[in-house]
Amino acid sequence: MDWNNFLKDSGKAALAAVFPENIYCICCGDVTDPDSRSGLCFRCSEKLPWVFENPFRSYMDEFAFDDVWPCVRYGSYARKIMNGLKNGGQSYMAENVGQMLAERVQLEWDMPDLFAAVPSHRSKMQKRGYNQSELLAEAVAKRLKLPYQKGLLEKTRATASMRMADGRTRRSMLEDSFAVSSRFASLVPGKKVCLVDDVTTTGSTADACARALKAAGAAKVVLLVFGASSGYKKVEENGAAEP
Repeated sequence: MDWNNFLKDSGKAALAAVFPENIYCICCGDVTDPDSRSGLCFRCSEKLPWVFENPFRSYMDEFAFDDVWPCVRYGSYARKIMNGLKNGGQSYMAENVGQMLAERVQLEWDMPDLFAAVPSHRSKMQKRGYNQSELLAEAVAKRLKLPYQKGLLEKTRATASMRMADGRTRRSMLEDSFAVSSRFASLVPGKKVCLVDDVTTTGSTADACARALKAAGAAKVVLLVFGASSGYKKVEENGAAEP
């Protein structure tokens, strides 16, 4: 018996028993309406800082991606949701967040040709057991009935922690750390690719992924994220109105 997989599956089953899908709010944990497709109770839905504008719009010339489609401004409420999905083993939450991401895409007139996920290095995959961005991309594509290719992008090397690094340093650290898989390279040329991630802060990871996609021939790359943070901060520091 593979005890590692047995323990991992047992842990997931225990979490599913404590946090059944669509019974408890994915943010605060209170009982919610089981018909809520987002998995949010009314109170948390009202308190989440919903935003729909590109947080990097005033300095897009720094990035290889062409637009950003966020759902919320990243803060304490969004952090609770992402912590459950990324670090709490509650992978089922990807279905709820995926619903919100799908609704965000439907606000745009320019639908993507193909969905791709920001990849994780295998060391992180071994620790967490899944890549939350892949789960989100799959959930969005399923709801919109659009193509998603798992493994389209690969993380070619592990990178050091970037928690305290600024955007410019992060971009330097991430240079050439992503590539389009040779197995799926023929899918990219001329396509509008929607790159899915859970959160963006400086945009550095998405930029590195977009550069790999553009190098493979993508006509356009749009970043779709649940939460966006520091892009708004930079806009405010420059004296522009807060979105």
